[in-house]
This record gives sequence, C-alpha cells and structure tokens, in this order.
Amino acid sequence: MGTFTLPPMSLAILSSLTPQNIELKVTDELVEDIEFSYPADIVALSVNTTNSLRAYEIASYFRKKGVKIIMGGIHPSVMTEEALHYADSVVVGEAELIWHEVLSDFQKGRLKEIYSYTEHPDMADVPKPMWNMLPEKRYFVPRTFQVSRGCPYGCHFCSSTQFFGMKYRFKPIGKVVDELRRYPKKFIVFVDDNIAGKTDYARELFLSLKPLKKRWVAQSSIDIAKKEDILRIAAESGCAGLLIGFESIRYSNKGDVKKLKTPEEYAEKIRLIRSYGMGVHGSFVFGFDEDKEDVFSDTVDFVLKNRLEVANYCKLTPFPGTSLFDRMKAEGRLLTTAWSQYDRYHLVFKPKNIDIHRFYNLTDEAYRKTYSPLSILKRTPAVLKNIPYYYAINLSYWFGSRLRRNRDRGSLWEASTKGLK
Repeated sequence: MGTFTLPPMSLAILSSLTPQNIELKVTDELVEDIEFSYPADIVALSVNTTNSLRAYEIASYFRKKGVKIIMGGIHPSVMTEEALHYADSVVVGEAELIWHEVLSDFQKGRLKEIYSYTEHPDMADVPKPMWNMLPEKRYFVPRTFQVSRGCPYGCHFCSSTQFFGMKYRFKPIGKVVDELRRYPKKFIVFVDDNIAGKTDYARELFLSLKPLKKRWVAQSSIDIAKKEDILRIAAESGCAGLLIGFESIRYSNKGDVKKLKTPEEYAEKIRLIRSYGMGVHGSFVFGFDEDKEDVFSDTVDFVLKNRLEVANYCKLTPFPGTSLFDRMKAEGRLLTTAWSQYDRYHLVFKPKNIDIHRFYNLTDEAYRKTYSPLSILKRTPAVLKNIPYYYAINLSYWFGSRLRRNRDRGSLWEASTKGLK
C-alpha cells in the first residue's frame, strides 16, 4: 500500500557513512523518479530480489555511460555471480564495516569485484541514518528506528536470517533513547524483525521509552505475551500496536515455521495483548505443504474471531538463498525465476495441495471477506486513540481488495522452466 511506504534505512545509513568530500545524491524509486541524466561517477544500488531486474536495467543504462556500479543488499549477497553480470562490484552482507573501503578503492581506481566481511557489525557502531537525504514528506513517517538485527528462529522461507544472522544484536539503549529524544514527531515506527527478541533488553527499552511520551508500533513475535509485565510496560511506554508474524494457523506446518504455535495458544496471547490496549496486526502466509484449500477460510475465521485490527495474507515465496528455495528447486516445483514475481503476491512455485488458479481466487476472497465494511466495523478497536490509524489502514486494504490484479497470472501459470538452473 503506497500510502504506508516507509523510508529506506539502508540508504540513509550509507549516506551517513559516505565521506563529505563525495557529492551524494540519493533516490528512492518507490517515491521519486531516477534522474538518469545526473553526471554520476559511481552508482550504488540497494537490491532485493523483487527489484533486482529493475536494478539490472538501471545498472545497464549507467554502465553504458561509463559509470561504475556497486550493488549490495540481500539479493546480490546470495546471487553474487548473477549480480556481477551487471555490477563492477558486489558488497556481500551488511555494508557498514566495508563501505569506506569500497569508496576508497573506487577513488584509487582499484575496485574489487566482491567485498565481503564475515562478521556482523556491532549495533553500537551503526551510525545515525542521514534522513535528510530522502524526501521525508513522501513517506508515511519521515524516518524509522531500529534497535536490533538478527533472528534465531531460522524459518525455512526467511531470507532475513541468511543476511543478518541467527544471533540477536542490540543497539545500546542510551543511543536509542538519544535518537528518539532528538526526533520531534510523536509517532514512532520500529523496523526490527522482533523488538522483543530478548526479554531483558525489551524490558529496559520499554522502561526507557516511557518518559519520552511517544506512541509507537513495531514487529514482534507472539512470544512477547509470555510475560505480562513486558506487555504492561510496553503499553505504558506508548505501544499502539504490534505486527506479529503468525505465518500459519496450521500447527502441522511447524517444520517450516520454527516459531509456530497452535491456534488456541495464539488466541490466548492475542487476548492478553489486546487487554493492555495494544492492537494486533497479523501477517499470514499461504502455500505451505500442509496447507489445503480450507486454510484460507479457516485463517479468515481466525482473524475475525480474534478481532485482529489488520491482517496481511502473503503467498509463500521461496526467496533465493533460503532452504525453501533450494528444496523447491530440487523438487522441480519452481514456476519461474523472473525475480520481479518474487513479491509475495505472485505464486512462483507449484503448491503441493492447491490448484494455482484456485490459490489466487481464494487469496482474493480472503482479503475481500476480511476487509468488507461489516468486518471493518466489527473489528474496530476499543482504544479511541488507535481508531484513526485503524480506519486509515483498513480502508486502504479495502480499496486494494477491490482492485486485486490478475495481471501476468496467465503467463505465470504457463511459465516454462527454461532458464532455471
């Protein structure tokens, strides 16, 4: 939903790490057009799987003009040889510890093909993002915040673990509070994969947020509800809602989703979270091997019964670099490697138990039922100050559910395996 586009932290961080003697122009193509006539000497592209083909187009255009191309991000990190067809250099992994080396080598005319640092940076060493390089008025919020990286769950479909590692790393709380205190807005968005990954850190963080009197939202695992004191402190510190990756209500999918709980456990923890006045935005994935057609209607029933403020339904996507991708490839189930289709909205593999045509129709039906006017009304939160945000995002989903696109489905269903390696 374009209305809720967030500014890219990676671009802002790299801007902060770029020496002042280098003239810098930053463009986020989600909200503004690239100035292809700009007289650049070097172009650095932050690339994920979904935008990789577009990144290759951009790179090819500038390379024809003699511009050096640097690529980094999750996709080039796992598909390095592919990226090197379009880039002069590829940064593998997190760039904070090697960005200065990349720029120094460029200035000396000796760029390496691959820059890779085996260690993950200490979060204390990650600089404050230079947000003023981005057009802040074009985003839902002008900046976001991050207190941790890494995730120990290691779900088969998750590319985040592949990039950030399986060990939690945390930013010193004093540094977090200092950044937040300098931010004049009252509403905060944390972009961590799991803001409550470590209980002791979460407790100290939330206590430190209380004097700031901010309202905030974040992603969290459902395990935040294991300790009620954490929920109480989170609510007291200004937490308006949590995005929780439930992934599936089928406990039989626990082989693919390491953090999976039973629907009954989920329901009890949702009740606890909502009892402290915090909203729950649920994220679900369809297409696991244990899923059959009834998983769509059962998931919608779960959402409505538990009155989740928001629900997002993604199609299982085997991103390159994940064990799921390797398995789907080995089983011959990939339908395409047209990376632009790897966006969680297109189906890029053959499901085990669900016809592809039916899969699309059932997903669309799940959205329409969840975001019908009656459903939106029934799920209205009891906390008055959460209602404006609730209606804004629900109406956005409602509008989207009425315009579900069928574009490219036919070509995808009939996709040849030509080019699959």
